[in-house]
Amino acid sequence: MPASKYKLERKCEMCGETFLAKTLYSRFCSERCKTAAYRAKKREKKKEQQRQEVVAQIPQDRPYISIAEAVHLFGVSRDTIYRLIRSGRLPAINLGERLTRVSRDHIESMFPVVETTVKEKPTPKPANNYKFDSSDSYTIGEVSKVYGISDSTVYKAIRRMSIPICQKGRFVYVPKVEIDKVFNPQKYSQS
Repeated sequence: MPASKYKLERKCEMCGETFLAKTLYSRFCSERCKTAAYRAKKREKKKEQQRQEVVAQIPQDRPYISIAEAVHLFGVSRDTIYRLIRSGRLPAINLGERLTRVSRDHIESMFPVVETTVKEKPTPKPANNYKFDSSDSYTIGEVSKVYGISDSTVYKAIRRMSIPICQKGRFVYVPKVEIDKVFNPQKYSQS
């Protein structure tokens, strides 16, 4: 992806340091942070898969469950469950060493069952709200000149951010408001 002439100041999603983004889509300040974020994402995905496997093996009709099953089913830490048992707020049965069982009904009343979240794609913005005339729209060429970026970068940003477009003759028009939010976010963060 070509570099932008326009200087974009971003905050690294991994370490939190401010950096000058080389491209419009830069999220990390260095290769090290990018690799660390990738590893963390893979680790979380693996943990979630293991959690789902454990939850799938828990019978629904069993009134008492183990501490490990409660941790996976309700997303509560092991220490929290033991603290509730010691304080007497959560009934438990100790059947021997490492065989503590807690009441499923009581723990369900305290904590909701953790559901897996599915990330949804953003819905495209309706094009009906914009007039697409010269007063409130840019052409692709105008965006390139105003922000000093290539046409291909503009098109990629439009696709990625689901910005509505309108083609009139040879020109493709995009709303100024939407483009300014992408390429000049400081203007909209202050208001």
